[in-house]
Amino acid sequence: MSRKFVARSAKLLTAISAILVLSIPSARGQSAQVTVGALGRTFMVQYKNERGTIFSIDVNNREYWITAKHILTGAKSAPFGEYDSPTVTVSILSPADEVQKWVPETFSVIDPGKDIDIVVLVPQHALLPTKDPLTVGSKGVAFGGDCEFLGFPYGGGWRAHWATGQSVWYPYVKHCTVSASLEDTKIWVLDGINNVGFSGGPVLSGTGTQQNVFAVVSGYHTEPADVVDENTDVPPGPGAAPNSKPDKEKTEKKEIVNVNSGFIIAYSIDAAIDAIQKNPIGPLRTSQ
Repeated sequence: MSRKFVARSAKLLTAISAILVLSIPSARGQSAQVTVGALGRTFMVQYKNERGTIFSIDVNNREYWITAKHILTGAKSAPFGEYDSPTVTVSILSPADEVQKWVPETFSVIDPGKDIDIVVLVPQHALLPTKDPLTVGSKGVAFGGDCEFLGFPYGGGWRAHWATGQSVWYPYVKHCTVSASLEDTKIWVLDGINNVGFSGGPVLSGTGTQQNVFAVVSGYHTEPADVVDENTDVPPGPGAAPNSKPDKEKTEKKEIVNVNSGFIIAYSIDAAIDAIQKNPIGPLRTSQ
């Protein structure tokens, strides 16, 4: 392992440790839906021209990082393909720096399969302390139940400021409802408004000690909608006088665009766990 790699990894670890420590006071004073562990282990990731979200989990005393595979493959829709290279270098936004500062990290790659929009990244050594780990799994997730998803929409986050004068980059938190589970494809369908940049972010159910990650954001389903402009005849509202006979040319010319339907597509975290258990690579944690 090169000195350069050790130095930059140590810098990222220091920055991440700071965000976990700074997060503690805010959690004690609130009954927040999203825990300190979730906020402190979710980061912005950049690969080539793509930006998205990445988060860290522990499985059997090893650290793994999870994100959406299409960020690496460039696929715009399913199938998302396979990431064939055994390693990848991505850049992670340093949470403690006020300006956006990117820290490159090299990971080994575990690919859960070509039809799964998840990739598991394995660091050469642990980047995060063991404090406030995330629990994972889809068991017990209720249909119609509340959920939250975290991420960095449009390649940006927000700064959380503390009484100490320090500040950190945090992901945005959005609400969703569990709508359906398509077990054959490992897909969870959620009701909520997703935005570009949330790809790779964790989907959470429960709160406090019962909170766990059950899915990874992939994208959203679109639906066609008519474009309404100043030349489009709009039906009158209740009680209004009827319009004059509409211009046939105006009513027949319609432009269609695809818009966000409100259905979020996420892939089950179980696919990542299965892949990890089949190939449990990565260094075992030492006490931190």
